[in-house]
Amino acid sequence: MNGRQHSNGEERRGTHSQQRPSFSSVRTGSTSTTLTSDLIVEQNNTEPYAGATFETVPSSIVSFHHPHSFQSSSIARGSVASNSGADERGRRLTEEDSLIYSPSQRSRSSSHNPHFRFFTEEQISSAEGASTLERADYDTIWDSVPVYEQQAHHDSRLGSQRSSIHSRSSRSSNLNGNLYGSASQERGRSLSRGSRNGSDHEVEEYSSSLHSSSSLQYSIRDRIPAELEENGTESLDDRSSVNSGESSRSIGDTSDHLDNGQGQEDSHTNHKNSSTHAEYLKSSYHEKFYSDYIPHQYYQRFYIAEEDLVIGIGGYRTSRIRAFLYNTLCITTLGLFYLLMRWMPYYKMKLCGIRVPLAKAEKVVIESEFGEYCCIDVKRCWYNRPMSTLLPITPSRMAERCNRDMPNNLHRTDDENPSIPILISFEYRYITFIYSPVEDIFKTNNNWVDPDWVHLGSVTRGLSRNVWEDRVIAFGKNHINLNVKTVSQILFDEVLHPFYVFQIFSIILWSLDEYYYYAACIFLISLLSVIDSLLETKKTSRRLAAISYFNCEVRVFRKEFWTHVSSTELVPGDIYEVSDPALTIFPCDSILLSGDCIVNESMLTGESVPVSKVPANQRSMHQLIEDFQNTQISSYVSKSFLFSGTKMIRTRIPHGQTAALAMAVRTGFSTTKGSLVRSMAFPKPASFKFYEDSFRYIGFMGLIALLGFSVSCFRFIQLGLDKKTMILRALDIITIVVPPALPATLTIGTSFALARLKKKGIFCISPTRVNVCGKIDVMCFDKTGTLTEDDLDIYGVHLSEPVSYNKFKFSKLHSDIKSVFPKFSLNDCNSPLDFRSKNFLISMLTCHSLRLVDDELLGDPLDFKMFQFTGWSYDEDFQRHAFHSMYDQRHEGDIFPENFGIMPAVVHPNGNDSNNRFTDNDPHNLLGIVRSFEFLSELRRMSVIVKPSSNDVYWAFSKGAPEVIASICAQATLPQDYDEILRHYTHTGYRVIACAGKTLPKRTWLYSQKVSREEIESNMEFLGFIIFENKLKEASKSTLATLREANIRTIMCTGDNVLTAISVGRESKLIQFDRVYVPYIDDGPRLHESVIFWRDVDNCENILDCRTLKPSDSIEDYTLAVTGDVFRLLFREESAIPDTYKDEVLLKASIYARMSPDEKHELMEQLQKLDYVVGFCGDGANDCGALKAANVGISLSEAEASVAAPFTSQVFDISCVLDIIKEGRASLVTSFACFQYMSLYSAIQFITVTILYCRGSNLGDFQFLYIDLLLIVPIAICMSWSKPYYKLSKKRPSANLVSPKILVPLVVSILVCLVFQLVPWLLVQGKPWYIKPVIGGDDVVQSSENTVLFFVSNFQYILTAVVLSIGPPYRQPMHKNKEFVIDIIFSILLSSLLMFINPRSFCGKLLQLTKTSKAFKIFIICWACINYYCQLYIPNYMKQYFKKRNSSKKYKNILRQQDLSTV
Repeated sequence: MNGRQHSNGEERRGTHSQQRPSFSSVRTGSTSTTLTSDLIVEQNNTEPYAGATFETVPSSIVSFHHPHSFQSSSIARGSVASNSGADERGRRLTEEDSLIYSPSQRSRSSSHNPHFRFFTEEQISSAEGASTLERADYDTIWDSVPVYEQQAHHDSRLGSQRSSIHSRSSRSSNLNGNLYGSASQERGRSLSRGSRNGSDHEVEEYSSSLHSSSSLQYSIRDRIPAELEENGTESLDDRSSVNSGESSRSIGDTSDHLDNGQGQEDSHTNHKNSSTHAEYLKSSYHEKFYSDYIPHQYYQRFYIAEEDLVIGIGGYRTSRIRAFLYNTLCITTLGLFYLLMRWMPYYKMKLCGIRVPLAKAEKVVIESEFGEYCCIDVKRCWYNRPMSTLLPITPSRMAERCNRDMPNNLHRTDDENPSIPILISFEYRYITFIYSPVEDIFKTNNNWVDPDWVHLGSVTRGLSRNVWEDRVIAFGKNHINLNVKTVSQILFDEVLHPFYVFQIFSIILWSLDEYYYYAACIFLISLLSVIDSLLETKKTSRRLAAISYFNCEVRVFRKEFWTHVSSTELVPGDIYEVSDPALTIFPCDSILLSGDCIVNESMLTGESVPVSKVPANQRSMHQLIEDFQNTQISSYVSKSFLFSGTKMIRTRIPHGQTAALAMAVRTGFSTTKGSLVRSMAFPKPASFKFYEDSFRYIGFMGLIALLGFSVSCFRFIQLGLDKKTMILRALDIITIVVPPALPATLTIGTSFALARLKKKGIFCISPTRVNVCGKIDVMCFDKTGTLTEDDLDIYGVHLSEPVSYNKFKFSKLHSDIKSVFPKFSLNDCNSPLDFRSKNFLISMLTCHSLRLVDDELLGDPLDFKMFQFTGWSYDEDFQRHAFHSMYDQRHEGDIFPENFGIMPAVVHPNGNDSNNRFTDNDPHNLLGIVRSFEFLSELRRMSVIVKPSSNDVYWAFSKGAPEVIASICAQATLPQDYDEILRHYTHTGYRVIACAGKTLPKRTWLYSQKVSREEIESNMEFLGFIIFENKLKEASKSTLATLREANIRTIMCTGDNVLTAISVGRESKLIQFDRVYVPYIDDGPRLHESVIFWRDVDNCENILDCRTLKPSDSIEDYTLAVTGDVFRLLFREESAIPDTYKDEVLLKASIYARMSPDEKHELMEQLQKLDYVVGFCGDGANDCGALKAANVGISLSEAEASVAAPFTSQVFDISCVLDIIKEGRASLVTSFACFQYMSLYSAIQFITVTILYCRGSNLGDFQFLYIDLLLIVPIAICMSWSKPYYKLSKKRPSANLVSPKILVPLVVSILVCLVFQLVPWLLVQGKPWYIKPVIGGDDVVQSSENTVLFFVSNFQYILTAVVLSIGPPYRQPMHKNKEFVIDIIFSILLSSLLMFINPRSFCGKLLQLTKTSKAFKIFIICWACINYYCQLYIPNYMKQYFKKRNSSKKYKNILRQQDLSTV
């Protein structure tokens, strides 16, 4: 039985793995002009208007819910793809085919380079996998178009086959679910109970709907199996082979006739058996509760899609014997073994733990692909509910359940949906992982959905207390509270960091060697450093916790009564009031059920444009369930989806109701805001060569230390020193070669750079990215709001004028609205031109997404400028007139449907405007916007239905991109000079918006609310163009010129028209070439012919070679402008286009137009694959994905979406890019110089000490203090004070610390220092005043050798800093760093003064100096000068022999090969 169940489970898992449907982000680059009406938003029947510019869920939101891997999926592998016959091979794959079809093989992005240490990569790849996205895994091939677009393409070819969820019978909405949690539920009964009359039900049913009031609550006993309650331990101990169905049917089974006395007895029994209950929660009893689900998985893979992170999970329990051995070793080694295991925790678990199946684990070991390791305790608690109430069910099962027309079918227990007696879970990165006995792995319930939500009637009745308690256990509290470490925890972690442990080791070593003063000073400095780090860490964690924390009081409808609760008490399915005046921020992810809202989603999108939300209808709820299965929020659902943390601007209550309602669907860290906070709390590790090489560099210095250690030991043996002195002196060399202050000095330059940037209004949330800025190779810019002004001005309008029957041409440019329709009333039309002019004016008046909040118009800037151009007024809840229709069924109700609910928004002439010529009180001039179809990025248009107050007629108007509007218009209505005028304005950089309209065939309100968008947006009449002027920002041209001079490539990446982008590129000088080639897709190429061909935008006859992308006349001065559809075609996963062709496009293109947010993201990754260090500068929501993907993201937005970018500028132009690159280069060079300086300082001191060791002596205590505290620390700080050079150099600074070009000059510098110390050391031994050192004397180190080497090394420390303080081309000249110059002068004077003080004076005795002749002192000064020049020239001379011949960067090698091929 168990074996059969197990194999079935395996089969189910295998099937699930093979048939996992695709998931895609909501992409916005589709070139489709029409989608089916079933696909596009069908408005609510009572909806007065749709909202402001409803972008498809922006990338800033989507990016937290999927990885941007631009690959195709396998959704249509068995459907659409299978219909493509072999006869189509010679035909170009259409957008539908090319973007939907995918190969069967999956391959993960090459950018992933996992570094597992605890697990092997073979274990990870072969393990069972799960994901925060139900249908995804780490190697899922992602789609390049949205799921709903795929469905549209599928429908158009195979017939309308909507989701099985959508195909439910309409009467299913009226079904009543099981009264789970209602009065009919019997206290203590099993969830797999049979009926009381003896009929044996095979399955158990569960429903979250509340159909009657209930005061019953689950007791603790309800969650504990009846065997434990009734028979104690004997029942389970005696049971050996009872199946899960029998067990679950008996769980909690008690009498229906419990009275109060029985309840008290139950309570007493529960208290008595509490220890027994806790005992059975232990993992050793797992099979007793899951006898049909024998665990066998010892480890699994899990993909956290929001972070694009793969983790391995392994099950372990602690072995008492091994734990005892571990504790013994920790004690006997005085804690050293504990430290070692703390730094390498994966060895600790291998030592103390025993591997067990995941289901029986006491602890789980989690390791990420970046090598991050943690060990987490597994929690167990009684649950005793169906698994479907806890974890998402499969789409097929969801469809099966939703398609059943029988009631009480939503939460049945069966083999695939067993009862969960014990909930096994753990929390990692604020994500709760829950064990699934069916799949034998841990999963998450972030995207859990209740099938009962499709029943709007039952949903609005709220949750019962019982269901609320279940969901608190399943989903936790609705709070986003980050765990802030206590001071003691931070202190403990800080002190036990390897750096500070090394400090402690050094301090103990120096104390044993009787360097008490030096040890005390270093201890004090370390203590201050720890305190500073502690305070800064505490401050940062508190700030992040303050950003994430939110709590308010919410009115919730539970048990059919309203009650006030804390927002932390909300669970999925809760109904709460959004019209509560006290509620200003949405406490969780919710779906709007009634009323309408205007919200500000800038917290997520970066744009403060208000977004309207309308109530969901039943189809919206079906789509919500499908979206949660697809793990995306589609544009269809987004119009009703309220994101957690977004601000409420206005809420309106529908007519006849007392409140606007919403339902919580995701809470806590499962919300979009929770994902955002998690991404801030756990940033992805940034890889940068400088930081990687720094450890190798320290290792190189360690080898030098080992050499010195060997020489010193050999010499100590020769001198006959005692073992204690030998050991202390030898270990002291390690503290000299690897100075404790080395890590701190690396951050000084970055800190100064951040401070300077902050003064300029540029803020950074990722300090490690500052140095990365210095290596930027290519800089990408958004257009609107970045290169150009955010606000658009209307340049004028062109009307489509009739010239004869069915022939039209454009009018002259009208720069004033008065010349468009020079009448007093919209009804005053005497000619065909008047009618077209009136329609064009009405389209400008009504086809927008503006909303009135506090008497202020809010909305998209383009819409605002367009409406402002008309000079009319906009009102909502307009009460002076009613809009009556010719509705034939008026007798059906006392209230006309057009006057039911919220009144439509209206536009009318502005009576207060003296320039207005229209009559304000004319009913013909009163227009109502009765329905809106929001702007969709994939459609690139919006539409409205308008009704005049005076006439029973309905008009439809559309506005959008010219090429899109042209495709939905009757071709006969297009002007003859359409292409000519459009080409003229787009070539000259203007933004063109087209308008169209038509009269609806039926004049009823009901028809206007039922008609589909597809029917509206077809066979329209073209009306005219609105020309917007988008001016360049003042700093754009000069900034781009500076970047070009610095050999930093510049690219424009925009969602605008390609011709407009080219025009702006030429105006801004981003495009330097006369020839710009634009791609075209050949819809019917012959066999072996290219799908894409390129033509000169100014000369169509001039084309590129389809294979080499070279002009026929071999002129190299040209560039490419790539469009979004071509970009998708090029970089889809199964593309047969050669990589050389793609690389050539990436290297040559300067313009990327009509790019969706995810295509911008993908562009960043494609450029990085060519080894470019990529920067991106943008502002709005559609840039957030690219800002995160780029090596350096610079946001020009003040909104909180800037958390997606390392840098945020309050200077809203691209001049900030220059400041960031300059500071990045200066910081990188400074870090480089400081690193080299600290290395050379260590080497100089190492040489000095090694020479003295050879004589059995050492430096004195205060000599060390003088060197480290008075010389090194001030010099290192002042070196970092240097500001960036005013000009960007063409050559970028190096970030390679371990190349021969760096290491060889370093070795040469060390040899130079050795020579310049050896010569004075040898010379002083022949002087008459020479004092021989005392061998092994730590207290008395006075000797001539000590004094001379101390003097010489002092000058070497100072002059080495001067040599390494390189100024131009990355930093200002050294003399402009006044702090450094002053410190150097002071250090030289002080070191010179020490040479001439009396050795018998207080300072002389303190420093343990000896007498030196004046001539030798002068020699030392002269010798130091010679040393300086040798140090300055000899190492630099050696560099020329080790220059890197060929770059390792891919793009440079490609360009170099191209140059060689042309020679």
